[in-house]
Amino acid sequence: MVSMTELLQEFEQKRETIRQVVEDHVTKRDRAAEEAVYNAQQRDILNSRVKEMREQVKQLIAEKSALIEQVQKLRPEKEKLYAELSEIRKEYRKVRDNAGVEGIDPRDIRKKERDLQHLIKRQETTALEKNEEIKVVSEIRKLTNEIKKLKSHFETELERNDQVKQINSEIAEKRKTAEAMKKDIEQISNRISEISDQINAMLQELDETRRKSDEFHEAFIKYNQESEKEHQSFIQAKTDLRDLEKVIYGIRSKERTSRKKEKEGELQKRASTLFERFKNGEQLTTEDLLILQKAGFL
Repeated sequence: MVSMTELLQEFEQKRETIRQVVEDHVTKRDRAAEEAVYNAQQRDILNSRVKEMREQVKQLIAEKSALIEQVQKLRPEKEKLYAELSEIRKEYRKVRDNAGVEGIDPRDIRKKERDLQHLIKRQETTALEKNEEIKVVSEIRKLTNEIKKLKSHFETELERNDQVKQINSEIAEKRKTAEAMKKDIEQISNRISEISDQINAMLQELDETRRKSDEFHEAFIKYNQESEKEHQSFIQAKTDLRDLEKVIYGIRSKERTSRKKEKEGELQKRASTLFERFKNGEQLTTEDLLILQKAGFL
């Protein structure tokens, strides 16, 4: 049969074991809670970044849309300018052909140019005798110089023509406006391409950031559940410890009561012996008398 003392020792050992279990659950709970907090913070930081990038993408899309609309408006205007420029150039060629320059007929210049091209083609594609080739080269040189002189003289005389001057001025102004608009459209188109690249890069970064955020959120849920599980285990172990301490307290109380009763029984037995001696007239010591008094015989 197990004695009260042995049972108490067994329970006290078990209590120390449960105390260590309680500490382990507290440590694991707090560690998991720290991990949960860390992952929640990282998730929130990334979610904030995702929100910022979404706003930036919205702004870029709005800017791109506005630029596309601007280009769509400018292109017809540019085409109109170039169409007007083409008409002015047609008018210029007409005026140029009909301009009266003394001693020069534009049709003669064009005829000489055709003759020159014919000679050049003949030289390049036909096998000629040496003398004949020298003659052709000489004619080419001669025609080239004649055409050059005629054109130079013709252009010089044309520059003095008021109608030609006016048309040239219109052409220059219209060309300047058209080229400026063309440049603006090119710059806007380049900006649209840049924005498209930015949007694509940002959307890729957005997806990656959102993926990392989801990973941190999953880790948060995992560690939060672990922390809650360890907390419940801590509560259960703490309850078990409290119940065991109550049992230990009860056993100790019973043990103290038992020892007290044993001590009282021994006191009564010794006092009875001393009282018999006292009745027989024996001399008792002061200590003996105190024992009799404590036991209730005096």
